[in-house]
Amino acid sequence: MQKTIGGITYECYPLTSPQLVQAFTLRYSPTAEVVNIGCGQYLQTDLNLAALREALNRAVERCESMRMRIWKDPETGELWQYIEPYQNQYFEYYDFSAWKEDKVTEVLNKWTSQPFDTYGGKLSRIVIVSMPNGYNGYYFNVHHCCMDSASVIAFAKDVLDIYCSLLLDKPFPKPTTSFIESVKQDLTYEGSKKQKKDEEFWKKWIERDGEPMYTDFTGPGRLIQQRRENNNPDQRWGTLASSDGSGGTITYDLDAQSTQKIMDFAMEHSVPVSAILLHTIRTVLSKFNNNETDITIRDFVSRRSTLLHKKCGGCRMQCYPLRTIMPLDTTVLESIRQIKKAQDEIFLHADYGTIRLMNELRAKYGAAPGSHYHSVNFTYQPATLGGMMEELKGINFKSYWYSSGKQPQPFYITAMHRPSDGGLTFFFGYQTEVATPEEIQFLYYFTGRVLFRSIENPDKTLKEIIDMT
Repeated sequence: MQKTIGGITYECYPLTSPQLVQAFTLRYSPTAEVVNIGCGQYLQTDLNLAALREALNRAVERCESMRMRIWKDPETGELWQYIEPYQNQYFEYYDFSAWKEDKVTEVLNKWTSQPFDTYGGKLSRIVIVSMPNGYNGYYFNVHHCCMDSASVIAFAKDVLDIYCSLLLDKPFPKPTTSFIESVKQDLTYEGSKKQKKDEEFWKKWIERDGEPMYTDFTGPGRLIQQRRENNNPDQRWGTLASSDGSGGTITYDLDAQSTQKIMDFAMEHSVPVSAILLHTIRTVLSKFNNNETDITIRDFVSRRSTLLHKKCGGCRMQCYPLRTIMPLDTTVLESIRQIKKAQDEIFLHADYGTIRLMNELRAKYGAAPGSHYHSVNFTYQPATLGGMMEELKGINFKSYWYSSGKQPQPFYITAMHRPSDGGLTFFFGYQTEVATPEEIQFLYYFTGRVLFRSIENPDKTLKEIIDMT
């Protein structure tokens, strides 16, 4: 639909379901930086400043979602998105090479905490930087409505591939796909046969096993307290809430050799790595909650199964409750395969609106507004910057994720492979009112114990794994 904005007519489109989740987050957050994604991509090599500026410009030109703007109709309050025509940019350069790394991180976290003007302003910022220890590259801050983690990684790969092409006078990498075409495809979902099937599935899912049970990552104490406060001894939902969204990220690196053991196990038993990690988190939650058998984790789905969606940028992430009910005599392999089955069901119906599903689940069982049946949000990001041009092979590479000081979710775990060695890095994002660094360290300790006891003893039962840890 055409809209006149600032005297210029643009072709505008409604926000998609994943973007509406971000708009929902903004509506109930006191600060706008809660939807910022800050990261840095750095190579340990000399920097050709002109070539990197050109590569960044060409990558932005090729990526429509990097030029996306959101407009709020002043009369109706409706939100629309449109694409600004490309204009060449001059990217600032900062030399931090003589600084200590923790001081640089402090500055870049501060940059990440600067909110965007969501409704009308530019929704990204790129700065070229030189880092300590000979690393050079760029810092990138972007609004979550424009990109998710998969988009950020794809954009970084495009920048570096173009950079190499310019330096070596080689053809550019293959073009990216159209973000707007993916939006158009998403918008055909409303009222479609696919939506009807998804609606039927989730309605049956909500009713299939009765009301889920909330299991907190710190143990049963929070639910017990809320039952007392609400004078409801049978309450099965829990609330994790923060008054201002203040939070941070704690990072743990798993070495490449240990990561390879997980990959080998996944290959040997034909199961996805994400199911192994979800089994691990699920088992820890069971252990921490008196061996509870009914566990729900909110699983994030990238929704990038086609070439269009893999290379279009944008935000396509949706999240769904992954619920499994397992007796304690279930073996590790059976657990992982049950989780895979539950994941497969979700993937088939992952176009259904996240907010709609949350509201329907709460309404069915009379749960309080803002409550959930999960305490942990989980994302597995298998994509790395692997597959870059041969000229970058052997050059050390670092990818950093910076904190805005705010967190949109009370508690989440992201598992992502490092570009440098393929090892797993675990990012624990948390709001300071619902978790402490000590609680996260405790959780990670048991996560590691359960993970490796599980892949070393796939025929052991959940109860045996719990007792071993």
